[in-house]
Amino acid sequence: MKKESFKFHFPLEIKLESNPLLEAWLEIRWQLEPGVVSGFMRDAGFPFALGTFYAGVRDQFKYREDLEASHAPQEMFPYVIHHRFRPGEDEWPLLQLGPGVGTVNFTSPYTWGDFKETALYLREKLLAAYSETELKTQMVALRYRNGVQFEYLSSNALDFLKHNLNTSVTLPIHIPGSGSSVTWPTSMNIVLSFDLLEPGGTGTLRFATGIKRQKHPETGQETENEMLIWQLEVESRDDDAPKLSKEDEFTQWLTSAHKVIHEWFFSLIEGSLYSVYKGR
Repeated sequence: MKKESFKFHFPLEIKLESNPLLEAWLEIRWQLEPGVVSGFMRDAGFPFALGTFYAGVRDQFKYREDLEASHAPQEMFPYVIHHRFRPGEDEWPLLQLGPGVGTVNFTSPYTWGDFKETALYLREKLLAAYSETELKTQMVALRYRNGVQFEYLSSNALDFLKHNLNTSVTLPIHIPGSGSSVTWPTSMNIVLSFDLLEPGGTGTLRFATGIKRQKHPETGQETENEMLIWQLEVESRDDDAPKLSKEDEFTQWLTSAHKVIHEWFFSLIEGSLYSVYKGR
């Protein structure tokens, strides 16, 4: 892999009292082969690997959830999650498996140490489950989705980006113009991607508006909160992706991807949000 040349400014040892994390996940995809029907792809080892995978993880992830996609022929839904594995019903973190794809997903509580350990656990169990098949990596991605409650229908999300996430988006003076009922956007989806040196691949930053739905633990009543979301991603494909069979290479990729996301995250929240999450 390429020699690291990225200069970092925010120490990895920074600790926060709270954080805006909605979900962190690692996605691994491996190459499929042509299916029986022309134009379709299949994971030939999947039907046999599923049982072995569950047997290998059930000591820590005993609750198995079969999703709707699992009832259809696998060639119809390649790279789609078919099964989830949790410590208990509705508990996190979770592992997910489908033809050509495996993930580990965290919400709160989260620590990088726990996440990294579980990601390496997933790799180990995938290799064991596919012991008769060589898993050739197609793509590996590390993603962190963060969010903060923000009433974007009645407030300017671009002002929030500028004053809280150190990101300025400037529009021409006549946008939206006099034909709009308000002067701010009522929804947002901004995507910025960059070529990375280490790890080789693509780093992506997404800003979006959305709705977070929550059920009250006692009444079961569902509430909806407007959110401003920022997602950080590092994705490597094909030759840039680490080989699953090489633990050191995979671990190095995971560590390098996390360093990039760590740097970007603290670059965004530096200032008022950092003070909030630092607890001072």
